[in-house]
Amino acid sequence: MSVDPGTITVPDLWKGAHRDDRARPRARQRLLGPSSIGLCRRRAAYEVHGTWPTDLDDNMHAAILGTWLHEGILRVLAEQYGAHTELELTNGVILGHTDAYWTPSGQAPGVVEDVKTKSTRALDVVVRQGPSQHEWFQVHLYAHLLRTGGLSEHPHLPTGKPLEADVVRLRYVGREYGQVVVHQRMYDEGVTQQALAWAEDVLESAEPEAMPRDLDGPGLSVICDNCPFKTACWNLDQLADDGRAPQTILAEDEAGITDALRAYADAAEIESAAKKRKAKARKMLDAADPGTYGDFKLSWSGGNPRPPEPDPQAMIRILEGLSVDIPMKSGGRTSRTIGVTRVPDAT
Repeated sequence: MSVDPGTITVPDLWKGAHRDDRARPRARQRLLGPSSIGLCRRRAAYEVHGTWPTDLDDNMHAAILGTWLHEGILRVLAEQYGAHTELELTNGVILGHTDAYWTPSGQAPGVVEDVKTKSTRALDVVVRQGPSQHEWFQVHLYAHLLRTGGLSEHPHLPTGKPLEADVVRLRYVGREYGQVVVHQRMYDEGVTQQALAWAEDVLESAEPEAMPRDLDGPGLSVICDNCPFKTACWNLDQLADDGRAPQTILAEDEAGITDALRAYADAAEIESAAKKRKAKARKMLDAADPGTYGDFKLSWSGGNPRPPEPDPQAMIRILEGLSVDIPMKSGGRTSRTIGVTRVPDAT
């Protein structure tokens, strides 16, 4: 058979991947999940109240790649290290799926693990700052549900009975290069109680709008940028098409504007002082050799000669000398510059 390859339809990988992702049980979940606790109360309230997502983007390629990598990691932990993976846990109000659980054996305690795939930049934040409170909340809640008999049907573990979970672990895997960063600690009942109190606040909400926005909003938070309730939360469909930021809805009256001015002035003063300290420290290090100094590693980059580049001013002089009109284009608008000063106290 002679067929023109150019006429053969190629299935769209990402359209299929997004359909598959939305069909996953967790994508249709309506109970509050540990992965939502500690993140944003309004987003969690939208989930609890069954609000239909307003933003189902078809560009979540990185997240779907992370899901595929995640599945492979869990398969390795199960087949190579004997972990019980994807355990469904619930107390009737919270529903979650812990990634991996190792039952106690000999002197080894029961370990609960959550696996997270990260971009290189996000992984660097974990290295510098450690896990977020939200992430510790999540893995502690998995341990709590195991310890309180929350395991659903399972072919090898007893269900409805307390299971030992003494260590909680967060394993981060870089999506680009496979770097692995691990943080683990003993289970802390205090952390669990904080997480449960956070969840109770959301569960008792009358409506999502009664809950505060805990993150900074579109353009300032990657979580908000990818939130399935972004339009509903920030009223994006009502935003005037004049380039205004979504965050303007937080300063619609005099009190809101005053709060924003105070926050801006406070931050500007801290930023100015920090820039001065940083500039001085930078000059102090100008002659230092690369290496490790105490808790810090110093490295240098750049300093290489640049290739020649066009000289616009010289070009203009040549064109003017030839009596040739200089081509012009619209200059657009200058950027708006804000000025915030504190009003002196009249007293």
